[in-house]
Amino acid sequence: MTQKEGAGKPESKDGRTEITVAKIALVSAVAVAVIGVIGSALNVYLSSQAVRAPVLTDSPAAEAPRPSPLPSGTAAPPSPAPATPPIDVVPPVASTTSPPVTGGLALVPLLTLPGSDPITSTAFSPDGQLLAVGVENGEVRLQQVKGGILVRTLAPGIGVGSAAFSRDSQTLATGLSNTTVKLWRVSDGRLLRTLEGLSSYVYSVAFSPDGQTVAAGSFTTVMLWRASDGTLLRKLEGHVSHVYALAFSPDGQTLASGSSDSTVKVWRVRSGTLVHDLKGDGNYFNGVAFSPDGQTLAGGEFTKVMLWRVSDGTLLSKLPGHSSSVQSVAFSPDGQTLVSGSKDIEVRRWRVRDGMRLYTLEEDGRTVAFITLSGDGSMAAAAYRDGTVKLSRVPSAPK
Repeated sequence: MTQKEGAGKPESKDGRTEITVAKIALVSAVAVAVIGVIGSALNVYLSSQAVRAPVLTDSPAAEAPRPSPLPSGTAAPPSPAPATPPIDVVPPVASTTSPPVTGGLALVPLLTLPGSDPITSTAFSPDGQLLAVGVENGEVRLQQVKGGILVRTLAPGIGVGSAAFSRDSQTLATGLSNTTVKLWRVSDGRLLRTLEGLSSYVYSVAFSPDGQTVAAGSFTTVMLWRASDGTLLRKLEGHVSHVYALAFSPDGQTLASGSSDSTVKVWRVRSGTLVHDLKGDGNYFNGVAFSPDGQTLAGGEFTKVMLWRVSDGTLLSKLPGHSSSVQSVAFSPDGQTLVSGSKDIEVRRWRVRDGMRLYTLEEDGRTVAFITLSGDGSMAAAAYRDGTVKLSRVPSAPK
């Protein structure tokens, strides 16, 4: 029998039990409804009070201002949106290796040298007065860094693959596509002598610090000549591909050669003995440089810079970050920082002791053929595909 069928009958013991259960259920339902109404009212009240309370954060500086009390009967406004920084404020990007660029640092434009023929090489004189610009048409232009005045034009008559000044800035060596190296007197442009013996395009040249030895790198081979009379001193063999970079140590006793075979080889100049065979990560080296004290060697391998201890060849650090090939590296005169210039039109300065990037500066964004740094990293020459060369001053390390 259902409850409906039993309605109106005299109560029995079972009937009283059923009625009691029903009453309890009814009271429970009413209680739940009342609680729900009270909860809704409480939520509305708390929401209205939220705009009056201060915002608590971990940093007192980030505390939101207290709004003034609302007039009675006024609806609470919506919660304010998070504060937006002004347009000219760029929030720093967190990095585990580098701080954000600060202090308004930028490459300082010095001048732009006009041209129309493709540039094949550039080199700063150590005294900072001249820039040698090798052109595909077989010319080498010597131009003043201040003012860009053309001092003279040298005429090797064939493609110039590399160039380097002697330490006293009096002699210029040019590596040519016909496998020779020509030495020129800077003061009057006179050809002093032609060095022969290589078998292919000369990709790199360098003078020893005393100016008495000239080194040149070609395909797999480095050759050394006596600058005064052109005598071939020795031939260094061991690379298996093009030698794109050369650098003498400050004392002139050691020579480093960087190659597209992903190695930097360190040689003893007097005997030609291979001292260290330093391995890269499978890419080519375009730039090498010794620190002023001769204890650290830097090599630019594709998108990073590698640092080694010269005494035992230990790899000290890898400095990644460039998006294209690093073509030039240079230590500051005090040896505390290193500047790298790359084909991504970036110049970066690094702290040597811990590999911290101090800043990244960009050129104007046009397509660059290559970039060259002065020996102390204070100037950069960006050669563009339209034949122009832009000179810029590189700021020193931030304090």
